[in-house]
Amino acid sequence: MRTDGKSAGLAHEDAAALGGGRTGEVCAKTVAQGNDESEAACYNDAHRVNDGIASAFNWLDSKTIVTAAGSVSQADAGTIVTGEGGTTNAAGQGMTIWLTGLSGAGKSTIASLLTDRLNKLGIAAEWLDGDELRRILGKGLGFSREDRFENIRRAVYLAEMLNRHGVVAVVSLISPYTEMRDYARQTLPRFAEVYVDCPLEVCEARDVKGLYAKARRGEIPSFTGISDPYEVPPSPELTLNTAGQTPEENVNTLIAWLTEHTSLRLNK
Repeated sequence: MRTDGKSAGLAHEDAAALGGGRTGEVCAKTVAQGNDESEAACYNDAHRVNDGIASAFNWLDSKTIVTAAGSVSQADAGTIVTGEGGTTNAAGQGMTIWLTGLSGAGKSTIASLLTDRLNKLGIAAEWLDGDELRRILGKGLGFSREDRFENIRRAVYLAEMLNRHGVVAVVSLISPYTEMRDYARQTLPRFAEVYVDCPLEVCEARDVKGLYAKARRGEIPSFTGISDPYEVPPSPELTLNTAGQTPEENVNTLIAWLTEHTSLRLNK
């Protein structure tokens, strides 16, 4: 779910429901070059989710794969058409990279850069951003533990559908509770938890929207890290330090980890 131009730490899924009725893309921004525009409209509108996330994908058949960099394309079953027009076998390529951490930690910036890098390396990848998920798929949900968990369930369902078509889902969600991330791990067969570690004071300093300040004044209830807990992952696959490393350095670390520990075929 692309939100190009968004800066790290400038948006917070905890506050996404407080304003903005903008509708957007349900997952990939699809440019249906040479294809029926009604199909693209079906994908982009996604029927908005009240009656099922799966409707966003109801026109995908076993031979249709969508990538962020490319168009809606017909291919042999199990084949992904990349943005450069090449193909790669989808078998074994689908997985979920789940970035968790405080608001302002840098999850969105890393997720955006990582998704672009993966596409350039020949991997079909899509970014599922926490703010967009809240805005589009999470309308009506609050910030109780139950509603937060429901938001995670919807994200997991969407990621699983992308994985099934050989697409890497890069998820950037605060996902503050261990049980939420355990649910994602248990549900998604190929899953990597990445803890985006950043001290609270640094996250607050990055927050030009003043959401942390509002939370400290009690104006935003159940705000993660202030009035609601964040449970640090006990054993993530990878921990990234965003206070001491640049986004590009962290993405390089992620790419190196994926190369060593997964079966993704990165066309360097």
